[in-house]
This record gives sequence, structure tokens and C-alpha cells, in this order.
Amino acid sequence: MSGLLIGEVAKRTGFPPPTIRYYEEVGLLKKPSRAESGYRSYSSKTVDELLFVRKAQALGFSLDEIAEILKLSRSGQKPCERVLAMSHKHLQMIESRIRELQKFRGYLAAEISKWDRQGTAVTCDGLCQFISDAAPEPAPSEIVDRPLPRRRKIR
Repeated sequence: MSGLLIGEVAKRTGFPPPTIRYYEEVGLLKKPSRAESGYRSYSSKTVDELLFVRKAQALGFSLDEIAEILKLSRSGQKPCERVLAMSHKHLQMIESRIRELQKFRGYLAAEISKWDRQGTAVTCDGLCQFISDAAPEPAPSEIVDRPLPRRRKIR
């Protein structure tokens, strides 16, 4: 067999085999050919694409965005214009998030400072008095409104 086995691809890319199989399942990677034994047989192009995925993730691209970029590349189009547009959008979102976090930091620091001055002499009967007495300034929506993790059904 001339192709690479999944273990070799994993070594070369740093992605564990289950992740590689997942990327195939969701269509990020093309399905590899199979040897007569049933083993997956990967090309060096798959290694290149996985290394590209790793770098794109490090730059903040989502798997959907990476799939879009790979699709453009595979169809013979030049994806760099789209990558640049996505990157500008990411940067704007990050800068907005930083501003929100700085605002939240000021709010939280002011509350902690107030609590430190009160010390442990505060009597907490029931709910924590620190939180109950906090200023009504709301935190940024992304911090407060994060969805809770889903619970598995217990049978």
C-alpha cells in the first residue's frame, strides 16, 4: 500500500486518529481510499490539509470557515480574498470583545474593592450579601448569557 496509515498521519500532524476520522465524517477531509485490508490509505495532500487546519484553528477560524476555505481551494479558486475578509471580521469581533471585557473588568474590580473594604464582617444569611448588594451594572451579554452545558438524560 502506497498511502499513509492513520497512525502515520496522526504523527505527522499532531491530530489524534479519532479527530482525523471525525474530520472525514463531517466532510472537512475527503474520505480516503481503502486498502484491501480495509485500512484507510491517506495521501500526503491529507497531511498538508490537516497542517493547514491546525494553523487556521490557531488563527481563530472555525471548522465551518476552514471547510469553506478548503472547498474553494479544491475547486481551483483562490481563497485568500475570502480569508482576508473573514480575518478582518474576526479582528473586529475580538476588538469588540476586548472593549466589553475591559468594561466588565472595571465593574468587577470596583465591586471587589468595595467587598474588600467591607471585609469578612459582612453577615451572610441566605444569599451572599456581596452579590445581593452589588451595583446593578449588567455584565457584557457574552459573559452572562453563555448557554449552560447540556445535561445528559439520566435513565
